[in-house]
Amino acid sequence: MSIPKHRAIVRIIAAAIAVTVAVGTAGCGETQREAAKSHTGAITLWTHSAGSENEMKAVQTIVRAYNASPDKKATVTIQAFPQSSYNDSVISASSAGNLPCLVDVDQPNTPYWAWANILEPLTDTVLLTRAKSLIPSAKGTWKNKIYTVGYFDATTALFARRSVLSKLGIRIATVDHPWNEQEMNSALAKLKSTGQWSHPFEIGTADNQSEWYAYAFAPILQSFGGDLVNRSTYLTADGKLNGTAALRFANWMRALVTKGYISSRGGSDTALDFVNNKSGLLYGGIWSMSTFQQYAKDYNDIVAMPMTDFGNGSVAGGGSWTVGMTTTCTNKAAAQDYMRFSLQDKYVEIMAKAGMNIPATKTAQQAVPQFAKGGDMQVFTQISSRYAKMRPETPAYNFISTEFRKTIGDIMNGADTKTWLNKAVNHIDANIKGADGYNKN
Repeated sequence: MSIPKHRAIVRIIAAAIAVTVAVGTAGCGETQREAAKSHTGAITLWTHSAGSENEMKAVQTIVRAYNASPDKKATVTIQAFPQSSYNDSVISASSAGNLPCLVDVDQPNTPYWAWANILEPLTDTVLLTRAKSLIPSAKGTWKNKIYTVGYFDATTALFARRSVLSKLGIRIATVDHPWNEQEMNSALAKLKSTGQWSHPFEIGTADNQSEWYAYAFAPILQSFGGDLVNRSTYLTADGKLNGTAALRFANWMRALVTKGYISSRGGSDTALDFVNNKSGLLYGGIWSMSTFQQYAKDYNDIVAMPMTDFGNGSVAGGGSWTVGMTTTCTNKAAAQDYMRFSLQDKYVEIMAKAGMNIPATKTAQQAVPQFAKGGDMQVFTQISSRYAKMRPETPAYNFISTEFRKTIGDIMNGADTKTWLNKAVNHIDANIKGADGYNKN
């Protein structure tokens, strides 16, 4: 999730927002507690998994296994936060000097947290060697250094019913042959012409407070040939977010609304709406499959396809939760040792299964039946490996994401595309300039 660049520090009352799985020394800051623990062989891991029973159990399983290992370098304790408050908790704790040794990190946040001196680059050679076996989207990097590593990834896809596509004479897109722009527009027109759906296409427009717009819609922009920022320098968005390709993208998004293909205020649960046949085509995340598996009586009729190739290849969202080491950690050897231990294939498998996400190693992928050859979710592994594009690796990303979300939302609701894209570029460039290009001292 994105973190606003400038935000007042929120006072955190741990008992109100945190589920404390293991309690450390009371009455002092987390950094002081970590320093004290380092002498007794204990470090703390913060996780965003409070409220997610399966993920929490997976984290606990790995920590228990590490703590039972005769080769452990420390005892790891867990403190869990709700995902909705987690990023603010880390930022606030950093400002107060209260960070633990290990923190969960949403992959696109890595550059900002590294620039803000929250994260330390990984240096352990064994851990870095293991990191080479992870899929690229399971690593958080900045300036060619690895700061975080993860166990899984998520991605995006188009979902439809085979029977509907067949009836309308629409080709089922494949990983090798996604729809082109003409096929996409034709499919939308055919779905609309049936009169079966008020808005035949659902793309998640209601989710306008989270990371969804940048995660899901920026790949469409990139497929048109634009981007959120110039990645050669990361100093400007000019020409990328307001060039010819970006204008074509924005006009296409606007046309989805004007032609009645989508609602600019879509449903709150797009996967469940698709199950209930409120849309004929869904653009959603891999997590939609869990809803389909649980509720769709015609599950076997649902097909997952890569997003359309708008001229520069199909592009998919990528990058999910990872784990990193803080700059204030007083036992960095133990922190990195735990991370290395946790990246064993059997634990990657456990973590991926917990949220039914793409396992971060090829060996673990084959160990999870759904993602192994012939599995009903193998297509997501293929989409991710071929088409995933990471969100820009810049500390400015959180500001860029917020600006992009507001801009595209306004354009879909009628704002002039060229004017609004230029305004977005001006705001983004001013943010980068105001931070001296986000060059770390």
